[in-house]
Parts: sequence; C-alpha cells; structure tokens
Amino acid sequence: MFLQEQHLLYELAYTLVVKENFNLLHINKEDNEIWLEKVEHKKSKVIRLLHKGFDWKNHLKTDVARVFQKTKAIKKLLTGKTIDIYNVYISTHQPVDSWEELKRPMLLKEKNPPVMNVYYISLNDPGDEIARLKKDIDIQHFEFNVVEDDQEAETMIQQYKLKIASILYAKQEAVKSVFSFGKPFLTYILIALNVMMFAVMIAAGSSTDPEHLVRFGAKFNPLIIEGEWWRIISSMFLHSGFIHILMNMVALYYLGIIVERIYGSWRFMWIYLLAGIGGGLASFAFSVYVSVGASGAIFGLFGALLFFGLIHKKIFMQTMGRGILTVIGINIAIGLTIPQIDMSAHIGGLITGFLAAAICYLPKKHHIGIQVVAALSYTGIIGALVIYGLNIW
Repeated sequence: MFLQEQHLLYELAYTLVVKENFNLLHINKEDNEIWLEKVEHKKSKVIRLLHKGFDWKNHLKTDVARVFQKTKAIKKLLTGKTIDIYNVYISTHQPVDSWEELKRPMLLKEKNPPVMNVYYISLNDPGDEIARLKKDIDIQHFEFNVVEDDQEAETMIQQYKLKIASILYAKQEAVKSVFSFGKPFLTYILIALNVMMFAVMIAAGSSTDPEHLVRFGAKFNPLIIEGEWWRIISSMFLHSGFIHILMNMVALYYLGIIVERIYGSWRFMWIYLLAGIGGGLASFAFSVYVSVGASGAIFGLFGALLFFGLIHKKIFMQTMGRGILTVIGINIAIGLTIPQIDMSAHIGGLITGFLAAAICYLPKKHHIGIQVVAALSYTGIIGALVIYGLNIW
C-alpha cells in the first residue's frame, strides 16, 4: 500500500497547488512532508501533508504538538493575520485506539492562536476523511482513485513530484529575479562622495561648526530664501561629526544595495535624489536650524521598500517586511524623543521616497495611473513645502 499512499500524498498536493491556488511553503522528501498555504480574507489556510502512520493516539498527539511548534517557526513566511492549520495524515491504518477527540478544532492558550484541524486518511477507508477535508478546505477539484498497478502508481508519483518541484523552482527563481535586477555600484559611489566631502571638511577645519557647514553648502533657510536653492541638494552630501556620517553610511550601504538591486541603478538614483530633495524641503519648511546629512534620502529608500512591499506583499513580508517596519518605527520613535534629530527631513524623505518609487515603478512593470498620481502628488508636496517655507520664515 506504500505506493498508493505516496500517490495520494502527491496527487493531493498537486491538486491543491495547480487547481486550488495554494502556494508551496516547504517540501521534505525524506519525511514525505509537504506544507502549503493559501490566503483568503486575511486568513492563512496552512495545509500540512504527511505520509506516516501512528499506532496509538498518544503518538499522534505528540506529532500534533510538533506541528504547532513548526507553525510558530514558519509564521514569518505566512501573510495572513490569522492561521488555520489543516494537518493531514496519510497511512494504511488508523491508530489502534480511538482518536475521534482529535477531530475537534484545537488551539493553544495564547493571543491570536492558530487553529488546527486533524485529518487521518486511511487507505482502508479513505472516503469519510477525504470528504471532511474537502468540505473544510472547500476543495472543488479533487477525486482520488486508488491505482492498483504499482508501476503505474510509481510513474504517476514521479510525474507529480517533477511538476511540484518545477513549480517550487519557478517560484524561487521569480523571487531571486526580483532581488537581482540591478548591480549596486551607485550605492558605493554615493558612499564615496559622502566620505570624500566629510574628509574635505575635516581638512578645511571642522565638520561640526555651523558656520563652516554653511560655507560648504548646508541647508540654511535665510540663504535659501535669498535664492540658494542648490543647498537642498548639497546638504545631502555633508555630515556633522564622525558618528553622524558613520550611522548614515552604514544605513546607506545596507539599504542602498537592496534598493538598487530591486529597482536598478537609474531608478535607485532618481529615488535617492527625489527623496533627498523632499526631505531637504521638509526641513526647510519646518526646521529653522542649520541641517546636513543624507538621512532624508536614506529614509526615501525605506519609502521605496515600502512601495515594493505594496506591489509584492508576500515576498516583502517573507523576506524583510517586518524588519523594515520595525526599523522605521524605532527611528521615528528615536527622532521624536531627541530634539537634535531633524524629523521633518526624515518624514519628508520617507513620504517622497515612497512617491518617487511609485513614479519610477518597478522594473519590467508599469501602471500609468499610479505613476501619474504619484508624480502629481510629489509635485504638489514639493510645491506646498516651498510655499509654506517661504511664507513662514
């Protein structure tokens, strides 16, 4: 019966992926275990298929506990706000003692816990459990027929394996291609320019003296009002003190590489400059102090990643989404508590960086409507900041 059980495992997995639009999360060929997910109405339907039998209910309960732990481990790969687990066992025989109590939905005593349903499909009597599974998951396209001929069953198993493997490979290649569109050489050039300007300022006297910063091109509202608008851009390449440039260049290194790989070099450059201008003008409009630094442009890179997450929600959340959101939150919280940090530049850069990414859009993709709205929004924000800054100061 082993081949028939294998046939059921892979036929069910293939049907769920190809005909029911489930995504492959993980395949363990050695343990004959397959995990799949489908998101509906912000809920993750997670199906775990396992070709393994259990002689006793307690052994089955132990494995159920393991599935709860594994679900916690892969939670970051799931995109739904709530999780329903459909834990499916495939074997020749059911446990010797009654396991009926395990058919009731199970959940852990924790906040927003996953809910687990257990199904034990025995090939001696598969009908009831398959029907229960189809009803609970709402499967429309699965009808299992036992293949008596072992050679035919093995041939079909290999075909299903190849098809599932090709789907998984295509998915992995698609994710890889998203992060390898461009090579991050402009990131290194920007870092070099910032470090070079810092070295020149140190050699000329100081990187922290406000008057010295203004002479080199810092954002200084009175001179900008007199017509020196170029300071909005020049201030992006100046830094006040070693800690300031170190923190910004580390951030630019990590964020720049990611954004340049995703968007390509020229899109990355436009996002960086447009966000830097937006952050500089926000500082001009809302802060009277002398200001320097690449922070506005760097926050614009955060904005570009948020736009990427809007287009590729699943990839974003499975790779870096939670980390990016956490870092943005921490930086905003720190900025609100430390007066010396120019939060107007940070927020301005974040918003205009998001809009700049929407204007450029993603490589090999476009959406004219979104791009036009983003361009108009960016222009409107820039115009409003200039008018407000000129009037208030």
